[in-house]
Amino acid sequence: MNITNLVGIDKSADYQHKIQASFVENISSIKENNPKDSGTLGGQAVTVEISALGAEELEKVRQSWNNHPVSVLYRTDIPVSKNDEGAYRIGKVDFSEDEFETARNLVTGMTSQLKQGTLSYIDHTKMALAENLVDKCAASFSEDQRQVIVKAMKDYNSRLVDRNNELLSKSNYVQNDDESARTYWGARQVIPEAAKNEMERLFGRKPAGASAVTSVATNQELIDSLQKKVKEVDITDSSGMDDFKVFYQKLVKPAYDAIYPDKMRSDSDVSIDRDMNDIAKMVDFAKQWLR
Repeated sequence: MNITNLVGIDKSADYQHKIQASFVENISSIKENNPKDSGTLGGQAVTVEISALGAEELEKVRQSWNNHPVSVLYRTDIPVSKNDEGAYRIGKVDFSEDEFETARNLVTGMTSQLKQGTLSYIDHTKMALAENLVDKCAASFSEDQRQVIVKAMKDYNSRLVDRNNELLSKSNYVQNDDESARTYWGARQVIPEAAKNEMERLFGRKPAGASAVTSVATNQELIDSLQKKVKEVDITDSSGMDDFKVFYQKLVKPAYDAIYPDKMRSDSDVSIDRDMNDIAKMVDFAKQWLR
């Protein structure tokens, strides 16, 4: 084979598929014609391809074969197959079968504790905590694998934020006109007429307004503060948990107070306790991996 004839090789969008097909064809031909000396000729065939493409570019092509997105670590509905080397390639990093199953169990174990839909302050806090805990729990993997696992968690969270924003953009959400509440809860949800009728049937009267305040977090500064803090402290330690609870209560109680009437302010404390219980459950799950 004349190498100079390959210099003008097609590098269009489908060139990877052509190169892969060429490899398969060359290797198959070599094995059929030279079964006892296929290693030597196989090396020549590979050398020809490397000469044409360049070793670095060829490695990129090789890594693209049977490469799965990081989403397979949190989406169990996506079919996953091994590559020719018997490994699961995810985000261009190889995982053995046991490593893949362990990584997926870690990520899905965290994602199962996060809310899908509109997001409150505790939801944003738990998302940041999930990233932090997954990073800690993935310490037993190689550095490249750990980065893929953390990326999967971040990717999942990004999709939750996109879904939250998509829902808020719909016509059944309007701006909150309640000055005391909109600092923290800037969206109200329009109450459909059918829902008003159902509430009248259940409670004996219809809601007076056309919309109701929601628990959708809209104060980005508060969200950022909570996420920053939960990543800074070692919440798997009891002192770190106590530190974060004091911080969380200080920042979030005014937000809960804003949506509860004065006579129901005790409900703010109940809500905070419920939030901290959710966080404790995530920490308990992580501790199973940190032992």
